[in-house]
Amino acid sequence: MVNLLFNCTTKPNSRSMQTLQEPNVVEVVLFEANPGYSPQDVEKALSSLNDVVKLYYGFVKRTTAYNGDGKYVDIVYWTDMKSAKDAAADVMQNQKAAKAFEVIKPESVQMYHFDAFNEFEE
Repeated sequence: MVNLLFNCTTKPNSRSMQTLQEPNVVEVVLFEANPGYSPQDVEKALSSLNDVVKLYYGFVKRTTAYNGDGKYVDIVYWTDMKSAKDAAADVMQNQKAAKAFEVIKPESVQMYHFDAFNEFEE
């Protein structure tokens, strides 16, 4: 019985191993909502993107925030620049993502990718 507990043959999935990696790239997307969508509509739509984004290679974590004045920010952490840029291009072809993006005013979108050089927690 003890042997069974310590000799598990199941390999850890790559997603759980991936989250242990340090983010090297920070993606920042600033945007506004399309008229007619409430903050709750936007929150629901953008939260649905989690199921899409988490599947991309190099994904670490994601935070989306609202300032109460119509402005939103989506911050996505990636292991490397190639993964970040590949995901940004590919997500535009994803049908579930396209549905979520309907709440976003396209002309307001500003997307940036940054190489991280400092991370601090106390």
